[in-house]
Amino acid sequence: MLELARGLPSRPSPDQIHDLRVTTRRIQMMYRLLPKRVRVSQTFKKFGFSLRSVMKATTQLRDLDTLMDTLKSYRGQLPAEFLVTLENQRSDVAAHSKVATQALAEALVPELDDTQIRGKKLSKKLRKRLRRSRNVAVGLLAEVVDDETKVKELHALRKEVKKMRYLLELSDGSPSELSTLTRWQESLGAIHDLDVAVSYLKGNWRESEQNVVLELRQARESGYRKFVREHGKESIKVSGKGRSPVALPLHSAGLDPL
Repeated sequence: MLELARGLPSRPSPDQIHDLRVTTRRIQMMYRLLPKRVRVSQTFKKFGFSLRSVMKATTQLRDLDTLMDTLKSYRGQLPAEFLVTLENQRSDVAAHSKVATQALAEALVPELDDTQIRGKKLSKKLRKRLRRSRNVAVGLLAEVVDDETKVKELHALRKEVKKMRYLLELSDGSPSELSTLTRWQESLGAIHDLDVAVSYLKGNWRESEQNVVLELRQARESGYRKFVREHGKESIKVSGKGRSPVALPLHSAGLDPL
């Protein structure tokens, strides 16, 4: 993570921002599993603040990157000035986020004493967080599986799936659920990217962009139906509010020992 932050240029590429955010988020997930007596120390608090700051500072930059990537196949249908505006916005946001990434690059990484960690307690906490995310995701899935208009809930489901994936990656071995969660994250991510694009275009509505919005909505509907069709029957079945089966992986998890 520090190598990524220190090597980040003034105009970082979308891949560089993505890699930095993913690595930072993974470290955040590990950080939250540490004993409270470790996390409350001033050194750890400052480091945790640096992690949160870089995630907050790069959120809009990542959104603009996904927006521009989603719209690249529609460049011929969009006004040239519209695309220039996006590029300028990205440059401004990138400059603003540089402050936070520089602070992270210079952050004092706290040393961790292995004697402060108890394997069984750590595994117990990991299981508890997994169950919490799973329960939240089950409730969200029950809401969205029969209603594609639940944009916020679909996005929230994506975030819970992402949490579970990163937590499972900390387990001993390779839990079978990882592949399912990865597919879910990719499908939900594609839907979210289209939602962001539609929302942005609606907020900057122009007559020439109506066809683009229509095509984006059609792609979004297709992606949603594909998600329900392909992933709605995977792994454990739980009761949903609608007619479709609601499923969510996470029953073996292979978390012992860490």
